[in-house]
Amino acid sequence: MTVLVVGGGPTGLATALFLARAGVAVLLVERRPHTSTLPRATHVSRRTMELLREAGLQEAMAAAGFEVVGGDDPRVFTEPDRVLPRTVVGVPSLSALDAAEVLETGEEELSVPGPCPPFWCGQHRTEPLLREAAGRAGADVRFGEELTGLSVGPEGVVARIRRADGRSVTVTARYLVAADGAHGWIPEAVGIARAGLGTIACRTTILFRADLTPLLKGRRFFMSMIENPGFSGAVMQLDADHWWAAAVESEAVGGPGREPDPVRCLELVRAALGTDDIPVELTATFHWQARHRIAERYREGPVFLVGDAAHLHPPAGGYGSNAGIQDAHNLAWKLAAVVHGWAGAALLDSYDAERRPVGVATAEQALLLDGVPGERLGAEARDPRTIIMGYRYRSSAVIGAAGPGSSFPDTFELSGAPGTRLPHLPLAPGPDGGPGQGSVLDLCAPGVFGPRFLLLGGDEGWSRTAAEVAGELAVPVTARVLRPPVPFDQVCGTGPAGALLVRPDGFVAWRCTAAEPLTGARRHHVLATALREILRPVAARTDTHPLTSRSGR
Repeated sequence: MTVLVVGGGPTGLATALFLARAGVAVLLVERRPHTSTLPRATHVSRRTMELLREAGLQEAMAAAGFEVVGGDDPRVFTEPDRVLPRTVVGVPSLSALDAAEVLETGEEELSVPGPCPPFWCGQHRTEPLLREAAGRAGADVRFGEELTGLSVGPEGVVARIRRADGRSVTVTARYLVAADGAHGWIPEAVGIARAGLGTIACRTTILFRADLTPLLKGRRFFMSMIENPGFSGAVMQLDADHWWAAAVESEAVGGPGREPDPVRCLELVRAALGTDDIPVELTATFHWQARHRIAERYREGPVFLVGDAAHLHPPAGGYGSNAGIQDAHNLAWKLAAVVHGWAGAALLDSYDAERRPVGVATAEQALLLDGVPGERLGAEARDPRTIIMGYRYRSSAVIGAAGPGSSFPDTFELSGAPGTRLPHLPLAPGPDGGPGQGSVLDLCAPGVFGPRFLLLGGDEGWSRTAAEVAGELAVPVTARVLRPPVPFDQVCGTGPAGALLVRPDGFVAWRCTAAEPLTGARRHHVLATALREILRPVAARTDTHPLTSRSGR
């Protein structure tokens, strides 16, 4: 095997899944004996869903959680077990919904163009899906095994793993991905400092079951912000089986260092409901901290940080696990390209250059939503669409990206600019004249032999050029000619005869603008030059470094 992933939360499991689908041998170890039983990280954004769709999990996610829709979607009433409106309300209690004030409609997020909707589905359901999918793809996923020691050298890592039976083994890997979360020790062990504002707040979540049908009277919402003398916090629905969560400041239940009193928790829930007439079953409580901490860099030699190990911030906005899964997707194709020999090791430097600025900016937006003053951060609120998928990469793996500036542009725009996510366009009608299937984004999915670049153009010449250059450079490139009614050249800014080179992660690597067809020699030169600059290929190499295990005491 080639990559060791430490941590089996959503980010670690997604890393193992994406690497395995890219044809990279991967071992994941997680010290917990099983996946999470807690419904954290409930919001799965539209961009994250695109990545899960690519991995074949959209249907499973639809079965596991709620599809998030607009408040005016008729399915809110006709399919209450399948959809949840993206509406946040402010209300004195759930008994007083007639006096509710709509605080947020989620119109921005729902208007982001894409092939699939966002979902509301907690870790307790997403983690088993990711674990199973990673295993099917070929990843070796081991729960109940803990990293206890680590040695890092220029050629890889040597890790000490304590197995479920108490024995230890030594594992050697070419690369290590630290997905061990906020409490993991890997970053500091390899010399990566983490700093930030620290703890912003201490909060407690109370999980309970209650049939609130008499109170809701058919009304649905994403979240309710409740304020009354007996309760100050938020209440949200977790599933269709009457499971709910109430989040409060930990002081309301006696403080973060104390075991929550069930009697007090029940009082809080009843105050949030505004009635004692609804039977309530408390199922669990857990304390958590809203914290801010950012790694000074996301890479140290063969070690890479993803998710909360790299960027920790309050859950406001639901950005945390989504950003982590997007870290994993960005890193996976680059590791695959280097391991498979069609990119030079310098490509891996672009992971930090691209994902760290996005992580810093995302954390700032979450802090603003959690009430930290913008003056303290030196930041202003951005369009939610930009945070979800309108961010921009600037690195050696992008040619022609806009000059220095924030990863979050002032205005949301997906127009084929280098460094941005490829715009969503429905595919053209099929050869039989019937409707096309899916999205242009679906063309970015890995092929039979793993990740590949996608060349989108307006004339057949680009298809021939892609085949020639792919053979010459030994780089996987597939081409697709998009013709009307797909408005490709207008939406993506290529002109009638230009082209986009799209990376395996769906981001535009290079754009060629042309009003008239280029000569074959010219097309060949510009495409080959672009790929060489992005991938910085090296001479043929063997970069497999199998994982080996030997028993220890």
